[in-house]
Amino acid sequence: MKFHLDPGNFDACPQYNAWVDEQFAEQSGTLDVLGFQPRPSFVLFTLGWGTYQAAFDDFQRQREEALKEIVFSDFPSPIAHYFYRFENGYENELQRLHLLRDTWEAMVDILHAIAVAECRFLKVSLTDPVAFKDCFSDSVAQRLLNIERIITHAQSHGIDMQIADIVSISTLQTMRDLNQLRNGFSHSAAQSESQARIWTSECYEDAINALDELRGLADVQVLRYIGQIDARTLRCETFRGHGFTRTINSITLTDDQIRDSQRYFQQGQMLVVCNERIFGLRPLVYCREDASGHTTKLCIFRKTRGDAPNRRIEYEVVGESARWDQDRTIFKSEIDEIRALFGLTPD
Repeated sequence: MKFHLDPGNFDACPQYNAWVDEQFAEQSGTLDVLGFQPRPSFVLFTLGWGTYQAAFDDFQRQREEALKEIVFSDFPSPIAHYFYRFENGYENELQRLHLLRDTWEAMVDILHAIAVAECRFLKVSLTDPVAFKDCFSDSVAQRLLNIERIITHAQSHGIDMQIADIVSISTLQTMRDLNQLRNGFSHSAAQSESQARIWTSECYEDAINALDELRGLADVQVLRYIGQIDARTLRCETFRGHGFTRTINSITLTDDQIRDSQRYFQQGQMLVVCNERIFGLRPLVYCREDASGHTTKLCIFRKTRGDAPNRRIEYEVVGESARWDQDRTIFKSEIDEIRALFGLTPD
């Protein structure tokens, strides 16, 4: 995690200073010298630099472990599932490397789906920053570029988009750098266990840094609409955390959400709650129920294929080494709305 100390700058790592203050308060209460109450972190920085520096590793370790728990329990399930398996469910180093890659791709997939879906929700014109075909690219690099261009375009036009509060332009640049490293092992020849271990160690810190900078995803809810209890209450399946146990919750709506998002409340719709906004994620995120109806698997867009009238959308099923395709016409209304953002006629 990218934190650095500077002996000449107390404010070089505010998170560490807050941690030192919390540790002191837990152990000794308030530091009080004849009514004067200096920050313990400042006292340690000024008078005990060696100790201040030595405790930094403990801070880094505790913060990383806390971040992992947040990802495991609160991040959207594609990210949480693959990262949990990377940490706790791998059989060998090569598999662990691939799980780190899957975690990384899931981060990009979710951010990209939210960015495109929010443009559709707000009816943001995209005739300049990206092309329609780019929204359905199978390239991770292109999806990262789409997110950056959408956020930059919205900011330059004074459009308030929630995706900009989740991921910054600087974070996207960090993610782009990591993607180049990821491409190195994705396109190289089959790796040995020792090579996979080296790749993992080289990518791990950047992946952790990206997750740390994307903590806002812990507040994002990916949902499958099931029905409504009443005009103000949705019944939805929640895709949150690393487990696949079906979880159904009630979502209480505000007046603004009822007014702005009513068109999304229908069977088969995938929703995202992003701060106070609710909008639809199809066709970039979909779901598949098993034959018994007891399990729902989230499905992430991978590519389009085929020609009219037999055009298909291919998905990757989260948690399975499997692809699943659907007739593109299922998503005609959503695709037509996206096409309209580019000034294009219906599909």
